[in-house]
Amino acid sequence: MPMQPRWSDAETLLLAIPPQAWRPPSRGVRADGIEFAPKTELHVTIVGRALGAQAHAAMAADPALAAAIDATVSSFDWSWTRDRAWWLLRKRDGGADKASIVETVAMPAMSAFHARLGTLLGRTLPVPPPHVTLYVAGDTEGIGVPDDAAWRRYVVRAIAKDELRG
Repeated sequence: MPMQPRWSDAETLLLAIPPQAWRPPSRGVRADGIEFAPKTELHVTIVGRALGAQAHAAMAADPALAAAIDATVSSFDWSWTRDRAWWLLRKRDGGADKASIVETVAMPAMSAFHARLGTLLGRTLPVPPPHVTLYVAGDTEGIGVPDDAAWRRYVVRAIAKDELRG
């Protein structure tokens, strides 16, 4: 059985990718005039910062909801497969310019989980595009992609595999 997602200290729900399943990049790369640093650990963000903060506030107010959300997380098969499609993402955040190179992954549980989590929270939730951040610039954590609309705003272009060889 694949690993289960865990809540981080930053209230995000992350599925850690074990290094034996997918080794993090060992050195940085340059693309579009940007120097990218390699991520030292890989994960798929299931629930990002904003939704995570909202979910944690709701769980703190209702222990039964917390138990239901934990049971929901545990009920899914969090298997994933690499798409072998890489993307350069860029986001202006205040005065800072952040960029990431990510690889998309297929993760069948993502949509169903967000539908069930949305039911528990009493609203429809967008589904974040499942991906793994491989390289970052301007922010060591990446840029955060909560939904398809944000993905479309942030995608600059596809990255060829050869560009990742540094």
